[in-house]
Order: sequence, then structure tokens, then C-alpha cells
Amino acid sequence: MNLSPEEAARALEEVEASRRAMRTAIKSHRGHLHLWLWGCVWMAISTVNWIYGIRALPAVKGIAALGVLASVGIGIVQSRQIRVRLDRRFLAVCATLILFGYGIWPVLLGGFHNYKAASAYMMIIWMQLYIVAGIWFDSCLLWIGIAVTCILMGAVLFLPDFFWASSLLCGLTLFASGFYIRYNFH
Repeated sequence: MNLSPEEAARALEEVEASRRAMRTAIKSHRGHLHLWLWGCVWMAISTVNWIYGIRALPAVKGIAALGVLASVGIGIVQSRQIRVRLDRRFLAVCATLILFGYGIWPVLLGGFHNYKAASAYMMIIWMQLYIVAGIWFDSCLLWIGIAVTCILMGAVLFLPDFFWASSLLCGLTLFASGFYIRYNFH
């Protein structure tokens, strides 16, 4: 398929418009608040898992549920202030990743070897969304997703005794990236 220079320029303009729209959405919808929130949720989950292991599962579910409620609350408050059109293709990709990540791959792969592996897997699903968002919209999100995934995989493969400490570092990475979004995202 050969593109004319005009078609290529138009396609690049569409990509840049989508990127600007996402940056505007993240900035105007207080994306940094979501990063701070989920960084704190991640650190809390890592801490209770570190202390209690698999016995922490009910607390983990409760903390995650509170995080979802708080995230929805932030979204509702911000959506009343600013309306931004979302990219439906991006949302479809995210929904597909979550469907496969939670519904298909675990069944086909036969589950997990242990609680740490299952936890790492669940965390990496969300980092895939960051990576896709980074590819689609902004490299900052790409690097957050890659950094957290590398920390998790390094811990699972090479430092399993330090997995929860590494997971805590991942939460801190999300939290700290909220400051970058807040003060440097234009």
C-alpha cells in the first residue's frame, strides 16, 4: 500500500491530534490524582501481602475495591468539569487486554504456580494498559509501564524473596510519576 504525501501527512495529523487530546484528558481530568491514588493502593496492597502473604487476599480485595471507588469518584467529579472525547479504538484495545488477561490466558495457561506469580501477573496486565497508552498517546506512560513491568519480572525471576519489596517500589514508581504528570505534562 502506497500512501501519498498528503495521506501520510493527514495520518500523522490524526495521530498528533489523538495524542494532544489524551494529554489534555490526562491533565484536565487530574490523571496525576489517579497515579497518586493507585500508587498508594499498590503500596498498601504490597505491604499487606508482604506481611501476611496469601492470608492478605481479603484485605487486598477490599483495598482494590476502595481504590476503584475512589478512582470512579475522581472521574465523576472531573467529568462534570471538562468533557473530552475518548478514543474508542484505544478503549477497545484496553478492554481486549483485560478480557484476555483476566478471562482467557489464565484458563488456557492452567493457572498460576504460586500467589506471588499470580499477583505479578495481575499487576502486569495493568502495566500492559500503560504501555499501550504510551504507544498510543505519550511516551511517559510507555516508560512507566515498562519500568514497572521490568521491576516485577526481575523480582519474580531473580529475586523472589524480595518480590513484595519490589512490588512496593512499583507502587512508589506510580506515585512518583503522578508528580511528573502534574508538573511537567503539557
